[in-house]
Amino acid sequence: MLARLQQSNLKLVAAFCIALASLMAQDITNYLTPDVAHVGMRLACRCGGCKNTIGDCPMLHCGSADPKRRRIFEMKQRGVSDDEIVNTFVREEGVAALSGPLHHELFVWLMPGIALLIGFWIYSAYVRRNRKAAAPISPVDQALMDRFKSQIDPELDESKSQSKK
Repeated sequence: MLARLQQSNLKLVAAFCIALASLMAQDITNYLTPDVAHVGMRLACRCGGCKNTIGDCPMLHCGSADPKRRRIFEMKQRGVSDDEIVNTFVREEGVAALSGPLHHELFVWLMPGIALLIGFWIYSAYVRRNRKAAAPISPVDQALMDRFKSQIDPELDESKSQSKK
């Protein structure tokens, strides 16, 4: 009886190990090697649920990232270079497949900042060039300011003394 029970447990353990191995073999993360992640960082995940790249999409069973990871993995196994893999995806999907700008499109990404800097430089040059020196105060205006100052000073002193109490 004891031998029969041990044999039954052994069969259960073996079945569990086989089931676990088959699940592990189908895990999509097996395709996410460092080479696949490196190439995937250059390609955008187009699932619509995230704004990540193929290399770092966190969604489980992502409809966009998983097939592309598998395809990149297979292409890397055949010895295809990183640039050729990226160019293949760009040929099929257009530049929307890329996660960032192409080198010749970098100008398009930088142009708004450059335009703002040029505009600020032109504005500051205009202001500096057209700045006028302060006009001298006429004697009448100076006398009026002195009169108002002589009235304001005692009022300020009085309000300071009231606030201290």
